[in-house]
Amino acid sequence: MYNVGEMIVRVDANVQWQVAAHQYSWVGVCEPLKLTVEADTYGELMESISETLDAVLSDLLKSNELPLFLKTHGWTLATPLPAKPEDVRFDVPFIPAMIGADGPQGVVFQ
Repeated sequence: MYNVGEMIVRVDANVQWQVAAHQYSWVGVCEPLKLTVEADTYGELMESISETLDAVLSDLLKSNELPLFLKTHGWTLATPLPAKPEDVRFDVPFIPAMIGADGPQGVVFQ
């Protein structure tokens, strides 16, 4: 999950993910960011969502697009970026909302 030496940069954001159990897996969809993640268990899905958000923000940081992305989505950094951006791990809060066969069923609080 986190590596020694990485600096955690917290992001002030509330990202909603719709999650659902399928026959053999769990799937999470984030419509605002156009992301879909799949995992074998609910716990693995939560970890995969966190890793996916970190990867997206890390790519945006490397391409110098992070400030515009944050501004566009109304997000801010709660922790300043370190001098060495390659040692960053982004922590983005998200809200998993369970989706059933008939649509939204409720929010799962972590």
